[in-house]
Amino acid sequence: MNEPTTPPPVPNPPPGGNMAGCALFAIGGLLVIPSGLCTAIGGIGLIAQMFSDPDELVRDFSDYFPFVLITLIPLAIGIALIYAGLRTRRRD
Repeated sequence: MNEPTTPPPVPNPPPGGNMAGCALFAIGGLLVIPSGLCTAIGGIGLIAQMFSDPDELVRDFSDYFPFVLITLIPLAIGIALIYAGLRTRRRD
């Protein structure tokens, strides 16, 4: 009497990314790291100045607004690129 043999189970391939996802993640990382460091250093400086002389901070707000734009816009773009790179992972 022959017993029916079952084929060995085929393992699912591990989820992987594609080249576009890797590129998006890498470019996003290159934007997030320097702009994040710059934002953190500038933010610490602004907080220190807020405690030392809050009136001067309010008077010089027009000087700090470009700093905020220069640091937060690349940070937001980098975070969006990292998110897009992670979302392009192949789903099986």
